[in-house]
Amino acid sequence: MVLTAGLALGPQAGGEQSAAPAPGGAAISVDEVVPGQRGTGYSVFSGTTPEPFEAEVLGVWRNVQPGTSYILAKLEGQGLERTGVIAGMSGSPVYFDGRLAGAVAFSWAFSSGAVAGITPIESMRRLAGGSPVAPRSIPARAAASPSEMLRRLLSEDLDESSLLAPLAGLGSGGIDGARSGVQWVASGIPERVRAYAALSLGPVAPAGVMTAAPAPSLRPGSAVAGVLMDGDLRLAATGTVTDVLGEEIVAFGHPFLGLGSAVFPMAAAEVVTVVASQINSFKISNIGPVLGAFTRDHQVGLAGRLGLEAPMVPVDLEIEGSGASRFAVRVADVPQVSPNLMALALWSAVLADPAAAGSQAIDLRFAIDLGPRGELQMSQTFDGSTAPAQAAVYLLAVANYLVQNPFEEARIAGVRASVRAFPEPRAARLVAAHASRTRVRPGDRVSLYLDLAAYRGDSFRRTLEITLPTDLPEGRYSLLVGDGFSIDAARLAVERADPTTFRQALELLRSLHSRRSIVVLGVFADPGLSVAGEILPQLPASIRSLWVGAATGSAVPLQLAVAQQDRLDLDVPVDGIVRLDLEVERREPLPAGWAGEVEATDAGGERAAVQNADGEPE
Repeated sequence: MVLTAGLALGPQAGGEQSAAPAPGGAAISVDEVVPGQRGTGYSVFSGTTPEPFEAEVLGVWRNVQPGTSYILAKLEGQGLERTGVIAGMSGSPVYFDGRLAGAVAFSWAFSSGAVAGITPIESMRRLAGGSPVAPRSIPARAAASPSEMLRRLLSEDLDESSLLAPLAGLGSGGIDGARSGVQWVASGIPERVRAYAALSLGPVAPAGVMTAAPAPSLRPGSAVAGVLMDGDLRLAATGTVTDVLGEEIVAFGHPFLGLGSAVFPMAAAEVVTVVASQINSFKISNIGPVLGAFTRDHQVGLAGRLGLEAPMVPVDLEIEGSGASRFAVRVADVPQVSPNLMALALWSAVLADPAAAGSQAIDLRFAIDLGPRGELQMSQTFDGSTAPAQAAVYLLAVANYLVQNPFEEARIAGVRASVRAFPEPRAARLVAAHASRTRVRPGDRVSLYLDLAAYRGDSFRRTLEITLPTDLPEGRYSLLVGDGFSIDAARLAVERADPTTFRQALELLRSLHSRRSIVVLGVFADPGLSVAGEILPQLPASIRSLWVGAATGSAVPLQLAVAQQDRLDLDVPVDGIVRLDLEVERREPLPAGWAGEVEATDAGGERAAVQNADGEPE
């Protein structure tokens, strides 16, 4: 074993171990290392104290990433010959000739021995310095048009996969065929949610809460965590500090979220033990207190500042019913992923109830605080075995619609949500609907008789009284009657008016209905237009032609117009939609001098006789 000045390469005789190196020391470049050169790395394998392991240079892998080469090394000691490179070792500093070479960043599964890629410290140190607070931004890959997001919101395909898509690839080292040495950990999050998250993030191990006080100071080789969710539920990625430069640290040696600029909490961590696995050995960790914030997230690693407070979004969750409980959660205020984190928190809180299994029903209500824009309140209900995940995806879709809108930056200041779970589905099926009359005149009152079949129960009927608009034209007038969710989808298919301002987007969200409501939508044939997010009905043909022919393409021709909406709230959700067709007959203007009341229709739906002032038939 070769020793260098003041630095042991591994455990020494007699059981003594070398002290961890001082931070901010001299660096060695990739051009100075040679195959066969031996050195020492540091990482935490138990507790909070960094311990040494050995590293032998295999060679330099040049220009693998634009402008970045990697040192390939074989790691030994601390059982690494048996475990391979351990998840959680990301960022472990490696020294050659007493100088810092870089951070353990990635490895290969099923490799013979612990072969690791080391990110050069020269690249990592360039992340330090500059402004400690990064700008908020949304990458192009996370953006979607408002209409596309709204279609997702009203889609029947609300499943778990929607929760994970934006998380795919997080923590990846970006080297084909290699895996990063990051370890995802979760505390308080049910196994089912962890399993789904693992489909995008990689393995997510359960984590505990660090109780040691005071929190250990961070130094090269210390365990550290990038925190996405904190409070009663926690989700974080643990790795290792590579170097400390005053109040700044660099860590991981590979990207975390891959966003370039993002601010999220940086916390201490302790290692309980290492679990060996042929596929992916990992550290079981406890997450400690927040010590600062990471502010830069790049290909070569993370940079952060001690003592800096990262903004977080409070998410307060209440689970009502026999197993009533509350969860106070904070999620990182990173627009690209915060909606997903809110949804994962909601899903976890619902599944924390032992009774939340099998086919069930869920009533969801939530309020999103938009600061100066006020509060957006919404509700929805879900039935079936995937009801908890559907509720989470619904919150995700709304939050995504807000933070990814292209009109203006919308900051979510907080979320409050309450969930009431029922042990079995409750949705009644709308079987049929009948109108008290089918030949009508504008302004008539019409009774709608709704026949419903209860879930595993008797059929029942509800009646809804509606008043027809006074300006209806003659001809067919169709009533779409159904659950609020289905009617909203139908309305947006008729009124193809994509919002063009954030105000319009909020109005649209506030107009959406719950499945707990039966909604009546009245439509008739009308050559209107959708212009700049607004509906222009009943336009003269000349005006409509001018708009449609405009070079801007801002006008969308419409074939139907929505004349009215009516609602009947029920104590159970409803599924189904039916159509009723009415025939509108307009009353002709009466000659001067005529008086007397004119009935719209008789009881049988036929036109009543019109009488003059002398009581004689017309």
